[in-house]
Amino acid sequence: MKTLNTLVDATLAIEKLRVASEVRQSHLRLQNKIDHETDELHSRLVDLEKYVDGRIALLIQAHPAYPWFRLVKGIGLENVAKIIGLVRIEPEYKEDGTEMPYADTISALWSFAGYGVENGKAPKRKAGDKLLYNSQLRSMCWRVGGSLMKAKGKFYDYYLTQKECYAIRFQNEGIKIVPAIQLPKIDGKKQEGNGFISEGHIHNMALRKMIKLFLACLWLKWREGAGLPITAPYAIDQLKHNHYIKPEEMIDR
Repeated sequence: MKTLNTLVDATLAIEKLRVASEVRQSHLRLQNKIDHETDELHSRLVDLEKYVDGRIALLIQAHPAYPWFRLVKGIGLENVAKIIGLVRIEPEYKEDGTEMPYADTISALWSFAGYGVENGKAPKRKAGDKLLYNSQLRSMCWRVGGSLMKAKGKFYDYYLTQKECYAIRFQNEGIKIVPAIQLPKIDGKKQEGNGFISEGHIHNMALRKMIKLFLACLWLKWREGAGLPITAPYAIDQLKHNHYIKPEEMIDR
């Protein structure tokens, strides 16, 4: 798994460089210009990224949670590896003896991934403040969430259920759900409030809850497979379900 962590760090760095080269190519095209060095760099980065992703897809099959997530529709090996490679669930130390952040509970994993709660709300970036979560991990979780949505498996069904629950809740509170373009203007800008909430906000709330459930299931199967103690029932305690959702309930294949 340490090799997997190293390769995930590498592929994320390569991806960043590859995207930067694509942005430069796009700007050059707008000017009807060509830079052969940029084109060659991009080509080599694409090949290197494919190689590293291939190695990651191979190594991830040795992961303790692999027997579970390989059965979840929409989970690509490269994408889930980019989550796992950024997470630790038991103590690990750097060469200088410094302890690395690790998630010994589901709530700790949520917080590290940026899906925890701060003062009753989802954490947001604030200028000048140090991030309390891993922004790369948060992005990877959002990417996996999109894949789960497109696959339309068990996690997508869960998303639809939560979306409906949120819609009913806000309607019962007398809050109208409208497209963002129909939001009323407050101080000259379209904003939520005064009895209105956007459809996109409802979507994001349900998607966030779906991602949190996936992370909870992943943590549980990972800890089980590694022979580490687990906390349960996580679904009831943390996600406010009225029954225990087992990870096995969320597989499709």
